[in-house]
Amino acid sequence: MIILPYLTGVSSNASAESPITPSGLNTHISSPVSVGGKTQYDITGGTRTGANLFYSFGEFGVPNNTVANFLNNTGLATHNILGRVTGGNASQIFGTIQTTGFGNANLLLMNPAGVVFGPTASLNVGGSVTFTTADYLHFTDHGRFHAIPNTPSDALLSTAPVAAYGFLGSNPGAITVQGSQLTVPQGQAISFVGGNITIQNGTLGNGSVQPTHLLASSGRINMGTTQSPGEFLQDLTAAPNINGQSFRTLGSIHMASGSTVDFSKTGNGKVAIRGGQLSLEIQDAVLGTQDSHSAITVAANQDTILLAPGSSIVSQAFSADRGPGIQIVADQLQFISDGDPLAQIPTGHPVNISARTNGSGNAGDITLRTTSDLQLINMVQIESTSEATPDGTAASPILTPGNAGNVELTSAHGNIRMTGVNTWASSQTDNSSGKTGTVTALAPDGNIILDRAALFTRISSESRGGEVQIAAQNLLMNFGLLATDNRSPLRAGNVTATLSDTVMMKNSLIVAGSLSPFETQAGDISLTAKEIVVTQGSLVNNGTFTSGSGGHLTIVTDTLQITDGSRLDNGNSGRTTALGIGLNPDLIPKEIIPSGAGGTITVTRAGAPTRSVLIDGVGSAIESNSKGVGPGGNIFVSANSVILQNGGTLSAATSGTSPSAKGGSIIVEATDQIILTNGALITASSVVDPKTLNSGIANAGNISINAGNQLELRDGSAIKTTTESEQANGGNISIRAIELVRLVNKSEISTSVKGTAGSGGNIFIDPNIVIVQGSNVTAQAVGGAGGNISFVTPLFVADSSSVVSATSERGPSGTVTIQSPTSNLSGAVGQLVSKISQPQILLQNRCIALVGGQESTFTLAGRNTLPSEPGDWLSSPVLMEHWTGEDSEHASSPMVQRHKRGRLPTEAGDKTTTMVVSLRRLTPPGFLVREFPTGSTGCPS
Repeated sequence: MIILPYLTGVSSNASAESPITPSGLNTHISSPVSVGGKTQYDITGGTRTGANLFYSFGEFGVPNNTVANFLNNTGLATHNILGRVTGGNASQIFGTIQTTGFGNANLLLMNPAGVVFGPTASLNVGGSVTFTTADYLHFTDHGRFHAIPNTPSDALLSTAPVAAYGFLGSNPGAITVQGSQLTVPQGQAISFVGGNITIQNGTLGNGSVQPTHLLASSGRINMGTTQSPGEFLQDLTAAPNINGQSFRTLGSIHMASGSTVDFSKTGNGKVAIRGGQLSLEIQDAVLGTQDSHSAITVAANQDTILLAPGSSIVSQAFSADRGPGIQIVADQLQFISDGDPLAQIPTGHPVNISARTNGSGNAGDITLRTTSDLQLINMVQIESTSEATPDGTAASPILTPGNAGNVELTSAHGNIRMTGVNTWASSQTDNSSGKTGTVTALAPDGNIILDRAALFTRISSESRGGEVQIAAQNLLMNFGLLATDNRSPLRAGNVTATLSDTVMMKNSLIVAGSLSPFETQAGDISLTAKEIVVTQGSLVNNGTFTSGSGGHLTIVTDTLQITDGSRLDNGNSGRTTALGIGLNPDLIPKEIIPSGAGGTITVTRAGAPTRSVLIDGVGSAIESNSKGVGPGGNIFVSANSVILQNGGTLSAATSGTSPSAKGGSIIVEATDQIILTNGALITASSVVDPKTLNSGIANAGNISINAGNQLELRDGSAIKTTTESEQANGGNISIRAIELVRLVNKSEISTSVKGTAGSGGNIFIDPNIVIVQGSNVTAQAVGGAGGNISFVTPLFVADSSSVVSATSERGPSGTVTIQSPTSNLSGAVGQLVSKISQPQILLQNRCIALVGGQESTFTLAGRNTLPSEPGDWLSSPVLMEHWTGEDSEHASSPMVQRHKRGRLPTEAGDKTTTMVVSLRRLTPPGFLVREFPTGSTGCPS
């Protein structure tokens, strides 16, 4: 792995002058000798227990041009060389530490006061090296080796391997690496375990700045840092202390400009970093590996990992095995670039975390986990990529089989925030036969915020595309992108977003589509939330742009709002939203003329209908349209209330050029109401493609509406199926409502066929009341038969400016059937059956009733007058004249008596002699009534 952090140019003095001195355990330091122009101190003796050899030093410093040589003059087999420094001063290492005669034995040096490596420091050791500021070493047999001499403990030194590094205080010594060039043999490890760790540039004697380079080819780089008591296990996981808890506070790791930590060549390399804060700063700070087994692990479990502009964490794989992984764990993660968040062309210094393969190897997984916030700001790219140049010819390429890995972003209790046009997390496969991984973002207690940022998978190989999975309280997108971009012959990956509260999309894009030249099906999209708002030109699309079929688009929500020209679209219309400066244009699928079938769109709520659906504004729509040879997709909406307004649209249209490309079906079921107003539209048509001007030859689709209590169309709104081709038939429309279907002000329910051969579709309407005011219900055709219109309703009312017709210009017209007890559509008068009564008997009975105070009129049954003009309302069937008290000649006694007790309710000064009160009721079939003025009662007073 390679760590190339940019260091801040902290200089070191020419050399440290501290000598090496013994402090027990039979440690011997030779006099200095000159070897190869350098001063060498041989370290011999020590205390041996099994394969462990222990040394104790009062001071341990290695000046520049000096060699501290651990010499095995006994020839005994040794696995571990363990030294402690007891004098209380930090070890200044500016020369070389080497072992001679120990083979591949490991070297461990423990100095609680600290360790500093200068720019001239180097290693020449056969095995792994560890430098720690721990207070003791804990062995697998529970023995301990203390940094402070302890006679009883020193008499019981262990033969077992080291199990853990123990810290007793809250301020362990620091470890600093200043431009050092430290290397261990292939497959070995370099470990730093202590307080705060700083890796930075060093200044050489000639004034030049030298970055740090740590090399563990195919081995491990381990860094562990703490600021509290506890133990790090050998693999740098935190061991529980006596209270069953791990470290309360971890330390910080700072890596600056230009430094390299490299374990990349071949074998099973790994970097493990455990600390409170990891900071990669300035420019080009890199953690990296170029080996299929070299994993990168960075942990700051109780603090923050900060990657500053130019920082990189890179793993590279070449072999056929699973590639190296990158795992970063912290309380908070902050990756911040200095790039322009609006610039589509990258500026500044990006932050990059990538796992790559360029051949048959598999790129590793990338995992970022925090307990609090995870922030990727301005220009941060998290990507697992399989990318290779294909062999063979352009016509017959030989693709490499490398797979891309998974990418996971998790914030257990905080938010995930991604900002910037060039900020994304992705899994991509290009020029490969391998698979794409899954991109996952999880914030169960917080929000996922995509501000001009993207989460996506992309594949242009022969495998199925990867998936994108989202789970959080809220998903907030502003010029954001969730996408599975498929250019392979297999099905595109799915996009799944599960939110406990809200999805808010502004100028954003969710896509599970296919740009493949093959007959490739789009992936599915599933959005689940209490509230889903798609606004400001946003698009949710899982259609195809070629010959494949659209996927399933499922919306599960209490409330759905689609406004400001936004769309849910899983047809194959070939369109993408123009998102301005928001998204990186390289990430947006390009427009292609498609030919596949539209997919299915479902809007509902878990176990019940959605409470409300609103589609508002010109261009705002739920669409499942198609072109070419594929049929339009189906749309199913289940809600309590459905409102389309200001040009909002439900569409399952086709402009296909094949008979199979029929329009899709639309089914809308509401428990309360469906309202269309101000130019709203529900359509399942077969229309002319506005780009090619080719008319389809497929039948229009069908529309089925169950409106609950009422369906109302106002101000130029329409439910219609239109067929523009020469041979196709119109679609059918079926509408049911419990109470009312009302069309007002130039609205329409219609089926029409403009071709010379196709027949018009049928219209069926079944509510309690139908009212048509200044609107049309039509089923029209040109050459074929007109469609049929059927009303099943107790009351049908249409005014004179409305049209209800089923016609054909050249073919047979359809029929209009109104199964209604009461209607005024034609003004026809039915023949009544009557029983003749003598007028004298009727008048005599009426007068008797008036004497008893029962003032009334009687209704005469018989032939009635027609309305004042065709199609107008009938006159009131009952009129009553009220006596004003001025003329008692024709007034009854009870009327005169009541007049004496109090005036009738007329306005003061009102000279009108009569006041008419209209009473109207529904009448049986064919029973028409007329006004019967009662100017004279005909009864004596």
